Amino acid sequence: MMGSGLVALLLLLLVLVLLWRAGAVKGTRIPAALPPGPLALPLLGNLLQLQSGRLDHTLMELSRRWGPVFTMWLGPRPAVVLCGYEALRDGLVLQADTFAGRGTMAAFERFTRGNGIVFSNGPRWRALRNFALGALKEFGLGTRTIEERVVEEAANLLDEFQATQGVPFDPRQLLDHAVSNVICSVVFGKRYGYGDPQFLRLLDLFGDNFRIMSSRWGEMYNIFPSLLDWLPGPHHRIFRNFAELRVFISEQVQRHRQTRQPGEPRDFIDCFLDQMDKERQEADSHFQEETLVMTTHNLFFGGTETTSTTLRYGLLILLKYPEVAAKVQAELDAVVGRMRAPRQADRARLPYTNAVLHEIQRFISVLPLGLPRALTRDAYLRGHFLPKGTFVMPLLVSSHRDPTQFKDPDYFNPTNFLDDQGEFKGNDAFMPFGPGKRMCLGAGLARAEIFLFLTAILQRFRLLPVGTSAHMDLTPRYTGLGNLPPAFQLRLEAR
Repeated sequence: MMGSGLVALLLLLLVLVLLWRAGAVKGTRIPAALPPGPLALPLLGNLLQLQSGRLDHTLMELSRRWGPVFTMWLGPRPAVVLCGYEALRDGLVLQADTFAGRGTMAAFERFTRGNGIVFSNGPRWRALRNFALGALKEFGLGTRTIEERVVEEAANLLDEFQATQGVPFDPRQLLDHAVSNVICSVVFGKRYGYGDPQFLRLLDLFGDNFRIMSSRWGEMYNIFPSLLDWLPGPHHRIFRNFAELRVFISEQVQRHRQTRQPGEPRDFIDCFLDQMDKERQEADSHFQEETLVMTTHNLFFGGTETTSTTLRYGLLILLKYPEVAAKVQAELDAVVGRMRAPRQADRARLPYTNAVLHEIQRFISVLPLGLPRALTRDAYLRGHFLPKGTFVMPLLVSSHRDPTQFKDPDYFNPTNFLDDQGEFKGNDAFMPFGPGKRMCLGAGLARAEIFLFLTAILQRFRLLPVGTSAHMDLTPRYTGLGNLPPAFQLRLEAR
């Protein structure tokens, strides 16, 4: 959380600017083209209503007054917020092409400059996404090959867990390492040992950036980047971390250049280099080394942080509700047994387990705000005209908290995904990977990892809290870009 002293300094500076420019505080007039919303101040926008650092809660509260589509000012920039399942569906799904643009976020824009898959737009984004989908499919994403990779890494993770010998430990680093190794095997063509110091450093860099960008510091940087550039604080580490990550990825690319056999790709980087060779003479080619570095960073970051955070939060929830963990273990024993590892094919015969994993993702909403969109053309949405280029905040958590779609949505309840006969049922309002054309590229991999890692852990170990489970707090430590769980420890006991 941002310290009160810095908040006061920031507000003082902004008020001084206001007094200098206007001499008085007046309400910001919302352009007629945008939906109505709460009164905003010049430059500050609706900042004073966001002081809690829980932007998702604030926006859902405002939606109760202003409706499912309203305008919120993030400092001097207006953002149209989509709140609730129906508004998200009507925009991101039913008008998928129109809502397929990526809105800018200052922290990422400064580093990526619109490069890579996640923050590019237009022809570059379409070219990179289509290429990446084909390349990742070739190296196992969405096939049995990737399942083998996850199962193999799960076995390594279980060995590391076994080595804790019942002593309390924080599972964050081991989960980060296991999840990251899966995407590393696809992108870099190798995995890293759990004690590799260079790789541990990289995981710390990714984790540090995810935490800062999910904190009040990251939130404020994306609203007032020019001002925050001049103020001290941990937000400056984001760019130092980015720079160090960039060096590592660039070194990997150079190693691939020296050892590759053109036309015989071993992994995603080789595949990209082959495409660069094919388009070398095309002046407008989107396949350049800078794009490769940024795309690799996107895959690495996206393939690690959100999935490992979901796994970590999942363990915390299961510690809080041991009766749920026990019921999952009983179902695993009955269907899979303890002599072999769970596989994807088992999921259909594990309705309660499947429901629990879906409910974990719904309950935590690891990317509560989603990533911003920008309209590629003029649109009408639920009675409002939205001009091309409108910055859109799709509040994904609001679909997961929608009382018309889930019973008791603010509580953890696996029966949200079970019918009256105890069979698994899906729900269109469940959208942890974002709906529409900008759905997470690695959604299939993340689903496989969440299922295979958590079931492997529960098959082998009994989860024991450090302290009393009833008093465990599930409130996120940070809520911004991501919902990050509070730090915790657990003990494991072999079953």
